[in-house]
Amino acid sequence: MRYELLYEISRPIIEAVGVENVLGAIVESSAKGTGAKGCSLLTLTPDGNHLRHRVTCGLSKGYLSKGKMSVRGMEQVFAGKPVAVYDVNRNGGVEYPAEAAAEGIISMLSLPLRVKKEVVGVLRLYFDEPRKFKKGEVDFLESIAELSGIVLEKAEQYENVSRDADGAHKEAVKLAEEKQRFIRFLSMVAHDLKAPLAAVESYLKVMLRGSVGELNNKQMEWINRSILRLDNMLELISDLLDVSRIETGETASEFQMVSWKAVLDNCLEMARSLAEPKGIRVKAKIDPDLPEMFASEVRLCQMINNLTSNACRYTPVDGQILVRARATDDEVEISVEDNGTGIKPEIMPRIFEDFFKGDPDHPESTGLGLSICKRIVEMHQGTIQAESPVPGKSCGARFTCKIPLRVPGRAG
Repeated sequence: MRYELLYEISRPIIEAVGVENVLGAIVESSAKGTGAKGCSLLTLTPDGNHLRHRVTCGLSKGYLSKGKMSVRGMEQVFAGKPVAVYDVNRNGGVEYPAEAAAEGIISMLSLPLRVKKEVVGVLRLYFDEPRKFKKGEVDFLESIAELSGIVLEKAEQYENVSRDADGAHKEAVKLAEEKQRFIRFLSMVAHDLKAPLAAVESYLKVMLRGSVGELNNKQMEWINRSILRLDNMLELISDLLDVSRIETGETASEFQMVSWKAVLDNCLEMARSLAEPKGIRVKAKIDPDLPEMFASEVRLCQMINNLTSNACRYTPVDGQILVRARATDDEVEISVEDNGTGIKPEIMPRIFEDFFKGDPDHPESTGLGLSICKRIVEMHQGTIQAESPVPGKSCGARFTCKIPLRVPGRAG
């Protein structure tokens, strides 16, 4: 009960003032309150065989550097009992009697420091005159020592958290460096692959036109399949190059004052060219007075095109895609909504992951479109979220991007 009460009383003080400050206050107050020459809080070394001065007051540097203090001979203290020495010169259990005498120490009182009932150190008071201790005085000082143990427990928790945080930070830095190396490797490979694949595709298209001789139907069918595969490969390579450019900050030079009207006009034109051949309507609800902002026009177009392209892919004939845009005082909100098949709840948490393909019926997807959208939004310090089904409806999906009008760290 006493331990729990001391813990609850001390916890807000420890958190407000700090562990070392509280320990220092305990040592100084204990010395002053008992009229002691000095006071020291000693804790076990990692090997458990010696004690070291953690916090002290009233003791000289010479005395503190007298040598290692062994736990041997302090069995009673580590058994949880206070030990008083009336005269260090006449007590054979004092480890450094000559140094104590030179320091002017005559009497000592050693009290066990407990952390959850385990003795982990000693609170020791030093007196420059012979001193006997009454039971009530010792009991009170035991409470002070117990409080010191609680503070030490808190200190250990802080040290563990700090050590874990430091380790996590180093691991995060290491992972970030490895990721950057991997991204650069992907960029190099993608760049080296793009040119020869594009050349192969162009040769196949020349063959389809009959420039190298007439082809039969089977040959034309296989060449068309090959071109389709190459298109998918080239799209993947383009996505990989985009990922690497965004991750390595190469897109910074793209930032300039951008007209949202121009961005949305271009994107709506692209969306209709994809949707109308499939019998899908594209509607728009755009605020007429959307402000200009400092951004990457090419990336904003890419983001919206990716979202409308996805919507076309999952919306049936006679379906509808709705693009909304509105401005508030500090951001522009863009949403792309469809009434298609929607997103399954079990895959919703993963849709922004790199290379995640949630629909086996669309193998042509690279699995990078939505992750690129997320990167583009985040490079503009914005947010993106997905909802499915569309709120208030039983189907479809809605993607909403919020882009702040003033991107932190950018001029303009």
